Amino acid sequence: MNKPKIDLRIVKTRKAIKDSFLTLIQTKGYDRITIQDIADQAIINRNTFYLHYIDKPDLMEKLCIEHIDLLNVCLPEYTEDVQNEDPSFMVIALKSLFLILEEHVVFFRTMLTHEIESSFSSYLKDHFKQIILSGLDTPPDNLKIQISLEYMVSGLVGAISLWIKEPEHYSIDEWIEQLSNIHFNNILDLIRSINGHSVQ
Repeated sequence: MNKPKIDLRIVKTRKAIKDSFLTLIQTKGYDRITIQDIADQAIINRNTFYLHYIDKPDLMEKLCIEHIDLLNVCLPEYTEDVQNEDPSFMVIALKSLFLILEEHVVFFRTMLTHEIESSFSSYLKDHFKQIILSGLDTPPDNLKIQISLEYMVSGLVGAISLWIKEPEHYSIDEWIEQLSNIHFNNILDLIRSINGHSVQ
């Protein structure tokens, strides 16, 4: 069965809108951007914008979902690997993660270093929590476990935010090595705590 043909004009227009939106966030800030600003920057008219997006929040939401979906692809479920105490999975997962961050550095840098940083950081932390807890039968309800999880993902997002500001100054492999050494044992301890709590 033939796949539907991709309309390259639509792809090109949406890319222009998204690139213009990110540029404007950096120069004007999210709250001060208007649809007309985006249209002018992308060299389209307002009606063309509305053919693709409902409004500015819709554009922001779709951008975030699009890039979070990229992380879903690069970060496989790894609960079983953690429980088998195989540290190599962490290096592989982090390598995949940082390659995505590097490829889409403009988006992640904009989201993590401008005035919308706090909301996107929370969005990213929630996503990492879901990945860490994937494969578990029940979510943890123990306060100590919840605090440990929050502490862990906050540290990971903080490290990503630090790297994303000046990625050219840091070796990805060195960054991954440090994060892997820190987070593998943290995740392993967390999974053990959850499993131990669930059988009590």
